[in-house]
Amino acid sequence: MEQDRDVTEFTQAWQSDGPRVAAYVRRHVAAADVADVVAETFLQAWRRWADVPEPPLPWLIGTARKVLGNHRRGDDRRSALQQRLSLLGDAARSAEDAGLLATERLAALGALAALPEDQREALLLVAWDGLTPDEAATVMGVRPGTFRVKTHRARKAALRAVDPADPPARLAVVSLSTLSKGGIE
Repeated sequence: MEQDRDVTEFTQAWQSDGPRVAAYVRRHVAAADVADVVAETFLQAWRRWADVPEPPLPWLIGTARKVLGNHRRGDDRRSALQQRLSLLGDAARSAEDAGLLATERLAALGALAALPEDQREALLLVAWDGLTPDEAATVMGVRPGTFRVKTHRARKAALRAVDPADPPARLAVVSLSTLSKGGIE
């Protein structure tokens, strides 16, 4: 009975306050991202519906504001990673006598960019930031064994991304050594 009331109240809030939350969000993000932010806002509302005050609109807009902050931080992280990858790619391309190595680096960077964020972060913590696997596990808030599994899967996925059928042996060695710096094998 209470569940039915919650569903009814939530549905009413979605219908009456959803457009107003979307209008608020539309002022802060690109049109393509509005639906995602509004959906995340209402997902948070549904999870905490018993705690949402009446009327729900101020709470929903406050939650949308927090979701927007998370959205912006995610965009900033992606942008920073793209800049770093671009700088590394530019450095790899500028070596006159290292055409093959530059191509291999570009392939490795592309494979790295294609990884899910947590796998990419695991590899970067070790390869770029110079952390040990145990230190990187602490940074990511996981156990060292979990971290090693994550990096193992990331390296396999990166190598498959370079050439899904059969990566050339030289490229696999370069990519593996590039991506497994820090003693992770």
